[in-house]
Amino acid sequence: MYQPLSRTSSSSSSSSTKLHTREAEVRLLPPLLKDQAWGLHAHEALLLFCLALGPGDTHVHWLLDGRNLDTPVMEFRQQLGQAEVLVSSWVRERPPMKDARYQCVAESKTGSDTSEVNIHLPIRDENIPTRDLNQWRSALTEHEQLIKRWEKALESCDGNTAL
Repeated sequence: MYQPLSRTSSSSSSSSTKLHTREAEVRLLPPLLKDQAWGLHAHEALLLFCLALGPGDTHVHWLLDGRNLDTPVMEFRQQLGQAEVLVSSWVRERPPMKDARYQCVAESKTGSDTSEVNIHLPIRDENIPTRDLNQWRSALTEHEQLIKRWEKALESCDGNTAL
């Protein structure tokens, strides 16, 4: 089960000496990590990405359980005009062996924005309700009984009788 967490943001205002010019604040763009959680499955490799928009000094870093990520991080930067940059950052991780919390942090001198997701590895069939398992067992039992009835009917058929 993957549990999305909230997105947090902080910014500090800075004044510019230029008239009518306001420095862009850094912000993460959708899809946030919580929006990517639907595609994550236990025991499969993870691919997570962040898109950040901000001033030219914007940089993105990743945390795993509050510590810097050891896995190599890929990044692509695209300048948008003179004042803003779009940073695309992604990470591919091996399948998690334990519960984990991933965070993507975009920072600049104007502030920061964070997206995070908790990954919870289910305990054997934890996410399949008992009722559903019982329904499957019943359906399989009924199917098996039906096959046995057909086998008996075919055995008793002499070739001239319609079933």
